[in-house]
Amino acid sequence: MHRRRTTTWNPGGAARAALLLAGVAACSSASGETPGPPVTLTEGGAGRPTVAADARDGAAYVAWVGDSAGVPGVYLARVGADGAPGAPVRVNDVPGDASSHDQAPPQVAVGPAGEVYVAWQKSTPVPGRAFAASDLRFARSDDGGRTFSPAVTVNDDAGGLPSSHTFHDLAVAPDGTVYVSWLDSRERDRARAERAPPEGDAPGGHGGHGAHGARGGEEGLPGADVRVARSVDGGRSFGPNLVVDGGVCPCCRTSLAVGPDGAVYVAWRKVFEGDVRDVVIARQAPGADLFSAPVRVHADGWVYPGCPHAGPSVAVDGAGRVHVAWYTGREGRQGLWYAAAEGEALRFGAPTALLTADWVPPSQARLSARDDGVWAAWEDRRKDEAKLVLGRLDPSGRIGGVAGGSVRGRLPDLAAAGPERVLAWEDGGAVRVSRIGGR
Repeated sequence: MHRRRTTTWNPGGAARAALLLAGVAACSSASGETPGPPVTLTEGGAGRPTVAADARDGAAYVAWVGDSAGVPGVYLARVGADGAPGAPVRVNDVPGDASSHDQAPPQVAVGPAGEVYVAWQKSTPVPGRAFAASDLRFARSDDGGRTFSPAVTVNDDAGGLPSSHTFHDLAVAPDGTVYVSWLDSRERDRARAERAPPEGDAPGGHGGHGAHGARGGEEGLPGADVRVARSVDGGRSFGPNLVVDGGVCPCCRTSLAVGPDGAVYVAWRKVFEGDVRDVVIARQAPGADLFSAPVRVHADGWVYPGCPHAGPSVAVDGAGRVHVAWYTGREGRQGLWYAAAEGEALRFGAPTALLTADWVPPSQARLSARDDGVWAAWEDRRKDEAKLVLGRLDPSGRIGGVAGGSVRGRLPDLAAAGPERVLAWEDGGAVRVSRIGGR
């Protein structure tokens, strides 16, 4: 990155979110879609929301990390199809058993019978190391998010050598199988322990991955892996953790999606020779034991010996078409991009720019796909006050409609709820949500 700015996030009122509604109305009036009013789920001390929806009744579920009397927790609120929010419920049964950052928010998903699932990370400080270890925690609700089961741990090395399991995502297959993806540094930490470093071990990067060391870095240690675990009993337990690939960028979240045929897709940022950091995707065919070799979504060739904190977003529509949005800092194409692929070979077409300029800082984009098309929500962080933009992509991959207005905020997430889309975002310490599309 050749230019840097400092961004200050200031809290704001829900009235500011009305800007989004005006913009969405401008781009959606031709198709008959109408936006609903923004709803504030919590006004302060919270953030990093994600959203999922129940296809049966259009209810949406928003998860976030909040703070109650100095104790962090994962919270969830149900937003009905009429836009009415329920009271937030704490998901983690053990007080304080929760932590988060921008690339590792709590993830929420809904099963085919309305089960509500939440996955999050719990960090634990490790003496002598600059960054904490972490485990992935998971809980389910069978009553529409009113109560949650005691949490279980997803990573199968829990209780052993402290390590990092973070930058995760969550998805549910049509048959109810639950999948979790993440970046895992257990092999790196095992190698570090075998080396028996002296007291005051040199600080690693996020979760001990190494500041820039996806390929081993100066320490000569192995990098982090992408791993996936699945549950066939509705999240009550998880099977062995499957290694998808190594050589990953150690601080960009994974993204996970399941196609209508049960194929599983996971996307992440991989480090290639020469510190090139491009986004790749791998596929696990229905019934297969392993994932395919990763495929570059686009050969950006971005050379960056650092941590951009900007992972991709993958979504699969009803026809099995795969959609990916991502950030690159490559000179001449800096910004957020989108591309789609047909078929099992994952041959992606030419990318479409969502946001490009001479300078675009690392930014987030999220996708939502279904039979009627794809929507994208993304950050524009080029000014001190960040804003969010919403766009609809036509079948050719072009942006068919873009909100003429915007809303102040960051970290958007999208979900399809029946004929509507639901957008959740962070505005300072507030979590807000808006439904887009008429019923």
